[in-house]
Amino acid sequence: MDVLRIQKLFLVLLALLLAACTRSASESPLPEATQDPLDSVFSTIATQTALAAQAHDPNFDPASSASPTTSLFGATATLAFSPTPEPTGTTTPAPISDQDVPANYTLHAGEWPYCLARRFDIDINSLLTANNLSADQSQTLSVGYQLVIPQDAPAYGGPRQLRDHPATYVASGSDTFYSIACAFGDVFPENIAEANGMDVDDEISGGQQLHIP
Repeated sequence: MDVLRIQKLFLVLLALLLAACTRSASESPLPEATQDPLDSVFSTIATQTALAAQAHDPNFDPASSASPTTSLFGATATLAFSPTPEPTGTTTPAPISDQDVPANYTLHAGEWPYCLARRFDIDINSLLTANNLSADQSQTLSVGYQLVIPQDAPAYGGPRQLRDHPATYVASGSDTFYSIACAFGDVFPENIAEANGMDVDDEISGGQQLHIP
């Protein structure tokens, strides 16, 4: 009895094996799972985010790596990044023309003898003596007053610069190149005008930014 059962079981297994082997080879394969379109979208976003972060990395060189590609619903797009140009600063060159110390000088608005002594690098007492002026009188001279500028006077003898420069100066509505030169001490008004492409007697607008050489 046991032998018969074993033989029947063997025959059943053999029949199953033969049925599997005779299955048509042309039968269509099982359908493959397709990619969720949303997965592609999220993948694209993640790729672009990573590339954007690399583009802002100062150590990232786009030219040294291949342009990445990403697929969105079957369409292939190439993402390329160009390096962001660094801002370049502009500077105004200092004037190169030399200014002579005049033998006589006419005061402009915003000027006084101490201002001229610094500008011309001459001793203030020598300047006052040459014009028969006291220190108090030197502060009350009017515009148009004629001063003698001694040519053989000693140097000023103290700090001539009142403000650091080169610098950018924002003019007020009453400024002139002469008054601005006095505010800085050791710079000529002609040189300030030259550094800004203007003439020394040109009108200056309030709020105008000027380069002080």
